[in-house]
Amino acid sequence: MPRTATRLALAALLALGACRTAAPPRISGVPDPTRPPLVGRALTPAQLEAVRAAVAAAEAGPAVRARAGLEAVPPGHPVRSLAELEIRFLRGQHVLHDAETLAAANPGYGSAWGLVALAGRREGDLRRALEGARRAAALQPEAGWERAARDDEQALVDGLLSEGRARLQAGDAAGALARARELLEVVPQVGEGRVLAVRAELALGDTRGAAELVPGLPDTAAGLELKGKVAQALGQWDLALTFFERLPGSYPGRCELIVRARRRLRLADAPPYLTGALAARPLRRAGLAAIIAWEVPALTKTSEGTVPVFEDVVQLSERRDIVTVARAGVMPGDPIARRFRPQRVVTPRELAAVLDRLAEALGRPAPRWCGEVGGDCLSRPAVVDGETAAELVRRTAGEEGDPCAPR
Repeated sequence: MPRTATRLALAALLALGACRTAAPPRISGVPDPTRPPLVGRALTPAQLEAVRAAVAAAEAGPAVRARAGLEAVPPGHPVRSLAELEIRFLRGQHVLHDAETLAAANPGYGSAWGLVALAGRREGDLRRALEGARRAAALQPEAGWERAARDDEQALVDGLLSEGRARLQAGDAAGALARARELLEVVPQVGEGRVLAVRAELALGDTRGAAELVPGLPDTAAGLELKGKVAQALGQWDLALTFFERLPGSYPGRCELIVRARRRLRLADAPPYLTGALAARPLRRAGLAAIIAWEVPALTKTSEGTVPVFEDVVQLSERRDIVTVARAGVMPGDPIARRFRPQRVVTPRELAAVLDRLAEALGRPAPRWCGEVGGDCLSRPAVVDGETAAELVRRTAGEEGDPCAPR
């Protein structure tokens, strides 16, 4: 009998030692609900062990048996509530709403926010997943949530940018702006989100809204282009030109942006009769003379002929420009009748003849008109308007040197 008692005592000691040295249950698929910081009434070590064992059992097998292990913890306790949600999550159920409710009621419970992050990612709601990961990272800095937050943030940024750009390209500027605003609300420091927002605002014609976003635009090529375009929309052509000239030389469309800004900056100081001529449809001879003199200032150097006397231009604002083009032989009047006929509408045929003479006066090749030759050619407009005439004059006169070089 003593020998039997000794054996039982020895077995009890061995069992006790095994319990004390056994490794704690391992939880890998969900946050450990017993990881500090905890909330609610303090639990005993045995209760915490029961919670860990229940969640670990759910990872390994049937959830029914796992739930039975939670009976050691009072119902409604945040730790037990989180463990029950995690068991449901491990069974494949959607628990995002319930997890958010639990975390919001216990904002200092890091593991609850961790479950929000996992559930949000599973259910495709990256914005809520990011919020959960950020909150968990702040409460449990050593648990790896910071990396999860970075991954969620990048996935959210990529998704919203991709959808926003696609909507903008499809003509849905309002939808693109909504995606950009959502992105900036969640990750305000992302420059590409602000770029998308400004593009959408400009597409919607909301210059004021675009201007409010400009201070946060990055000094990337896209950012510089948009800063220039916002300045352009506000009529600040000097500022627009400054931004466009800072673009890399290989940036698509850089030259066109610079040339247009320089032209509009110069046009800002132009006399009213010139702006009227550029807007005219149809264009009259006095307006064409003003456009040629303005677009080709070098023409004054070639105007060495006799000074024509036209009695019908004396009172016109365009008289100096008319004298310039007439002396250069580009737009001759009637020297016998002393008439320039400034109010006569310019026909396509007359415009072509004027441009031929302009090229000759500048020593440049004559224009190639479509329908007469192949390849690169100029199209005759059906009706001559000011903007079309100005474009054809520029193409006939050409540019000396690099039109986009700094000046």
